[in-house]
Amino acid sequence: MPIPLNIMSDGNSVNVIVNGKVNFKNPVVIGGFVGQTPLGVTTTSYIVESCQMHQIAMVKSHHIPPVTVFVGGKMRNPFRIYSNNDGTVMVIQAEVPVDDEGLYEISEALFTWIKQFKPKEFVVIDGVPVQDIPEQRHAFLVAGPERIKELAKKEIPTAEAALIAGFGGALLNESLMSGTDAIALLTHVSVQIPDPDAVLAIIDALNTIYGLGVQTEILEKSVAKIHEQIQQIANEYKASQSPESDNADSMYK
Repeated sequence: MPIPLNIMSDGNSVNVIVNGKVNFKNPVVIGGFVGQTPLGVTTTSYIVESCQMHQIAMVKSHHIPPVTVFVGGKMRNPFRIYSNNDGTVMVIQAEVPVDDEGLYEISEALFTWIKQFKPKEFVVIDGVPVQDIPEQRHAFLVAGPERIKELAKKEIPTAEAALIAGFGGALLNESLMSGTDAIALLTHVSVQIPDPDAVLAIIDALNTIYGLGVQTEILEKSVAKIHEQIQQIANEYKASQSPESDNADSMYK
C-alpha cells in the first residue's frame, strides 16, 4: 500500500497526504505548474477532465500558499495529484507558485514519494509566452540525447535551447540527479487571447509519445473558432484600409 510522506527540513515539513485509492503501475508522470504562462495548468486540467481522472493525494508545505481553489462546485487544495483508472498515468498539478526557498525540498520530497511506483517517465509541460498566435504550432522536446533520437522517429522536434524554471525545473533536476527518465514539452502560448491551440499541440505530442488516447475534438473546435475569428478581424481590418473605405469615410468629413 502506498504510504503518505512527511519530511522535516529546517523546521518546515513537506506532506504528501493520500486521500484516494492509489494503484499506480509504472505510470507516466505529467506535471503542470504555474509558470510564465498558464499552459501547464490548463493542459493538465484538460487531461484530468477528458480522462476522468480522480484525485488521490495532495501536497502541503509552508512554502505553498494556503489557499483554497473552488472549481466545478468543489473546494480543492492547490497542489494535487491525480490517477487514471488503471494507474498508468499520474498527473501533478499546482495552481499556485511554490516559494523559491521551497523548490528544492518539495521537489525532493515529491520525487521520493513517487519513486515507490517506479515511474516510466516524468513529463513537465511549460509554455513560452508570445504576443500573437503563431501561424504554425509545434510541441518542442527537451530531453537527453538518446530520448531525442527515439522521439525524432515520431517527428517530435527538439527545442534549440530552453531554461525551465520554477517547480517544473526543480522536478526535472531531481530526475537528472537520480537518473530517472524525464522530458519537457514546450510550445509558444499567446498572452493576448485564450490559446487552446497550445494545449492541443501538447496533447497531440503526449498522444504520439505515450499513446494516451486523450480526446481532442473539443480543443479542435475551439481552435477552429478562434482562427475563424482572427481571420474575420484581419479581413475587416484589410477592408477598412482599402481605397474604397477611405473614399467612403471622406463623404462625412
